[in-house]
Amino acid sequence: MASAASVTSLADEVNCPICQGTLREPVTIDCGHNFCRGCLTRYCEIPGPDLEESPTCPLCKEPFRPGSFRPNWQLANVVENIERLQLVSTLGLGEEDACQEHGEKIYFFCEDDEMQLCVVCRAAGEHAAHTMRFLEDAAAPYREQIHKCLKCLRKEREEIQEIQSRENKRMQVLLTQVSTKRQQVISEFAHLRKFLEEQQSILLAQLESLDGDILKQQDEFDFLVAGEICRFSALIEELEEKNERPARELLTDIRSTLIRCETRKCRKPVAVSPELGQRIRDFPQQALPLQREMKMFLEKLHFELDYEPAHISLDPQTSHPKLLLSEDRQRAQFSYKWQNSPDNPQRFDRATCVLAHTGITGGRHTWVWMARVPGYSGCCQLSSPPSLLGTKVAA
Repeated sequence: MASAASVTSLADEVNCPICQGTLREPVTIDCGHNFCRGCLTRYCEIPGPDLEESPTCPLCKEPFRPGSFRPNWQLANVVENIERLQLVSTLGLGEEDACQEHGEKIYFFCEDDEMQLCVVCRAAGEHAAHTMRFLEDAAAPYREQIHKCLKCLRKEREEIQEIQSRENKRMQVLLTQVSTKRQQVISEFAHLRKFLEEQQSILLAQLESLDGDILKQQDEFDFLVAGEICRFSALIEELEEKNERPARELLTDIRSTLIRCETRKCRKPVAVSPELGQRIRDFPQQALPLQREMKMFLEKLHFELDYEPAHISLDPQTSHPKLLLSEDRQRAQFSYKWQNSPDNPQRFDRATCVLAHTGITGGRHTWVWMARVPGYSGCCQLSSPPSLLGTKVAA
């Protein structure tokens, strides 16, 4: 599209020398100059010094015959097209695409001053030595930076969501453990309720406190994670929206926007505090103050409440070829595809099983086993009876 200055320059070339306005019904006289028909007719009606002499051209003073006007249809078409360009230039050049100082369309971006310039601005002395680029060319590297920031932001948001999922599972396990402990305490104290009523109330109150603290920390964790996700989602939405804008709007404050994204700090929250975990592990110690006469009862109660979590690592040498083991050897996933596993005597080839890598040699151990099958998911807590001590445990 022609610029406003170019259209104005063309319009000046088709002005009538008499009225100084745009030519209307242009006519040509003998000398070749063009005038408005009405302006030339009125000019010829003005009497000269010698009534018998022919009128002369207002520009070159060459005489011409009043009746020799020749309509210039080509010039009339040119005038019409120039007026159409003036109208299109006026309507098509919006304020957002025009230089506020010169009214020209903006084509360039000054890398040094981070300014969007028109042709007139570019020619100005203050930008003469600066690096100039077309708007789309200047926007391209910034779009690439936006894509990189979006990739990093999305990745960090996924990490937070994974943390949230993992920590929620941990909290469910802890809540299950606390619930199990509660049932054990109630069961053991039922036989000696009268004698141990006070001790039972103390232990239950502490368990309730643990339960409440876990739920409280769960609420705090969910609130913190939701805030972090909201913050990253807001940054991602801002960058996605900015990326969809035209180049001029994209480049507005682009560096400050990118700096805010690149200097972000992601907090990696932890759901369960070490203090709360230590309190759960130390809970069995609360049974020690019981009276000496209840030694056998205390030993039994201590046996029910005090256990060491078993760290199970699956043995890839024993896994069935249809079981896929995770890298940390903590999870096994069933696959309908038969894996190309090395053949060895320890490997299960009929039963879909896998053994733990290290056997349990002593103590009382408990672990949580989770199963996920189509239409069903759940978990159960398993304890190793004395008969299994020193043997491998199938997962």
